[in-house]
Amino acid sequence: MDYKVLALKYRPQTFTEVAGQQPTLLALQHSLNHQQLHNAYLFTGTRGVGKTTLARILAKAINCVKGMRARPCGSCAMCISITQGNNIDVLEVDAASRTKVEDTRELLENVSYVPVQARCKIYIIDEVHMLSNHSFNALLKTLEEPPAHVKFILATTDPQKLPVTVLSRCLQFHLRDFTVEQITQHIAGILHKEQIPYDLAALPIIAQCANGSMRDALSLLEQIIAAGQLHVTVVAAQQVLGTEMQAQIVELLHNIVHNNASQAIKIVRELAANNVDFNQALQVLQKFIHKLALWQIVPSEVIVTLEEQGLEKLVASVSALDLQLYYQATLLAVRDIPYALDLASGFEMLVLRMLAFQPVNIGIATTVAPVVSVAPTVSARAAPAAPVVNIVPVAPVLKNSSEVAISTDWEQVISRLNLQGLTKVLAENCVVASWQADAVVLKLQEGQKPLLNNKHIERWQAALQEYLQRKITLNIEIGTIDSETPASRGQRLRSESQINAEQAIRQDKYVQQFTQEFAAKITDIQIQGRITGE
Repeated sequence: MDYKVLALKYRPQTFTEVAGQQPTLLALQHSLNHQQLHNAYLFTGTRGVGKTTLARILAKAINCVKGMRARPCGSCAMCISITQGNNIDVLEVDAASRTKVEDTRELLENVSYVPVQARCKIYIIDEVHMLSNHSFNALLKTLEEPPAHVKFILATTDPQKLPVTVLSRCLQFHLRDFTVEQITQHIAGILHKEQIPYDLAALPIIAQCANGSMRDALSLLEQIIAAGQLHVTVVAAQQVLGTEMQAQIVELLHNIVHNNASQAIKIVRELAANNVDFNQALQVLQKFIHKLALWQIVPSEVIVTLEEQGLEKLVASVSALDLQLYYQATLLAVRDIPYALDLASGFEMLVLRMLAFQPVNIGIATTVAPVVSVAPTVSARAAPAAPVVNIVPVAPVLKNSSEVAISTDWEQVISRLNLQGLTKVLAENCVVASWQADAVVLKLQEGQKPLLNNKHIERWQAALQEYLQRKITLNIEIGTIDSETPASRGQRLRSESQINAEQAIRQDKYVQQFTQEFAAKITDIQIQGRITGE
């Protein structure tokens, strides 16, 4: 059989054939043209971005018979042997299968010998992070000061596992993930060379599922070519890659936003019947919610794919508050779904949660009246009408013609003002002396006078005006306070809670039994125990 997989058939043989990775390519080409080679190179990046490919091209560029240059000829005996992987002076080692220190020492035994044919002896160590600590220690000295005829090229998908002593001895290049556009253009060129017809809309679907890996993209492309009978179609791509699920997730979002519970659950059941991976479905749902939120704020940064075209109709119909709630629900689901009875029921519970909970905007009444009748304000999403209820507003209530008092306690008012830092501390140490329609007089304890600051008072007054929806003058007097301030009340409640907790611990029968048996002692900080020899 003469068939060769696309990833190998179209493997780049020169730097100019490599897609993307321009910063790395420019640096390597410059060093080759100026004969400035490092002792050791380290290529990092995810799978399928060209680490081993670049290592082989660099080896050819160094050892090309026609001279060391950025563009190896590819036709000399040296280039051909390196391409075929049978050059005796270019040793390619898989560190995953040779992790022991004995393997590393055996590899380094021949370092001192000059190359047989090539200009330099090159060691290409793939997946170098798999080496043991002892192997790294054996490699360190040689890596730092190898003979002039030896070069090391290391490659890894996980550079975090490499010792810093190794990293500091290497010239490191991080290979970026390929973009959807780069992968699309590359596979389009390959299909053109192979004379295989294709639907242009199918290529971005493949590119997205490749997740930045060109090798994965070519492997997926071969599957779709086989499924489509030598024709790359959108239908074949969706069937092979399972992306038809994305259209169902878009429809699911539509029904959630419009509060269509029965249809939403029906879609979940259909996903389960099709044996969809609900972890993947959760990721897609989260991605769509994020894209919608981004669409509302910075629409210019959003690129819509074929499967996501239905999202455009949701941008205007879903509120920003709802999107935040949905996103938070998906984050919690990522944590909780492994604990569900099964993934399908866990995902279904997520949908029910998104349907059940809606953000509520609680409005503050601005009209001064003893009691008013209002209907609660709900989110922009359509919901069943709520009955009209009588509530007491948190706004001031009229006592007489000139004086207005707070209908709720002062502590509650402070909590609604959204004060921060020392401004909040100042407010919590005050009590209301008098409350007029356009003026508030507060009293501050003499010992808290250092808290007074014009900036804090201005911030407090602005927050109070926003709260009451009218202009208010705020005055603070220094004097003796007979009543309890919010700060002192909070301190008292914390002390009482501490005392009650300590009493509950001391009275617990199991704690009492433990202290008796082990001669333990309960303190305010910790429980210290001592086992006697009796």
